[in-house]
Amino acid sequence: MTEITNTLSLPLPWQESIWSEFSQYIHTDRLPHAILLSGPSGIGKGRLAIALAERLLCGSESHDYACGICKSCTLLNAGSHPDLFPISIPEKSKNISIDEIRKLSSVISKTAQQGGRKVAIINPAEALNINASNALLKSLEEPQGKTVLILVAHRPTLLSATIRSRCQIIQLTPPSCELATSWLNSMVTDQTNIDKALEISDGRPLLALDYLRSDSLRDQQYFEEVVSAVRTGDLSFIEAAQQCAKLDIGPALEWFISYLHRSVIKDKRMRSNQNIYLFLDRLNYMYSLIISGSNVNQLLMWEELLMSWRQTYFSK
Repeated sequence: MTEITNTLSLPLPWQESIWSEFSQYIHTDRLPHAILLSGPSGIGKGRLAIALAERLLCGSESHDYACGICKSCTLLNAGSHPDLFPISIPEKSKNISIDEIRKLSSVISKTAQQGGRKVAIINPAEALNINASNALLKSLEEPQGKTVLILVAHRPTLLSATIRSRCQIIQLTPPSCELATSWLNSMVTDQTNIDKALEISDGRPLLALDYLRSDSLRDQQYFEEVVSAVRTGDLSFIEAAQQCAKLDIGPALEWFISYLHRSVIKDKRMRSNQNIYLFLDRLNYMYSLIISGSNVNQLLMWEELLMSWRQTYFSK
């Protein structure tokens, strides 16, 4: 048997059970035409989508993973496989437009150039605007032969119920702390901050790895110090807003949501404060606005959020 190479993507260690299901579907020719990989960001959904796409396009059907050496895998390695269609948010845009989906519909309606499957990856799927979502429905409702659509969603509730109902939903969750720690130990030379990175990333290994390899860990720790200072009254919400407005708003809102979740778990007083949950709803709403591409006055948004945060903590 031809030896498998490691030049293409492989599922992460905590995805092996899901991968086994995919392999069974492929070997028995029961793979759904549309798959929605759902779960929080930073756990490897995108990598799993790519690994599955490469496996589906690989010309060596006997392997559980893409072989890495056949003609199709050579094209995949070069980033030029004609039957792989990755769709993401275009540069200088905030969402995936109908034009992108129309192009996709046009190409998947034709015969695969390599004679096998055609695979599209839409990541993040919740970035589809309304018109793009409606256009995608036709491809979901009238699947083309040997075409597989893989949608990746961090927040699947932002997708229309109709789109979700047309896909087989695969729910992914963060791995155990032990497995995540072991994997991170193999990825970084300095293990000093692994536990802290996993804590503030809510156990999401790829997000933790990003923290360890960049300034994100420092930035998030700084942000949490600012939020804590507002809560205790050591920093005014106006001063805090000015500091928060310097940060990337999307990740900062994610940090706030994560911080609030961890704080509620640790603090019984917060768990008994019903207003905390109303504030969390507000945070989630603001985050939804940001990732949907809405334009907001960031300084004003932070002033309102942090003022509400201060009042929420002391209004029981």
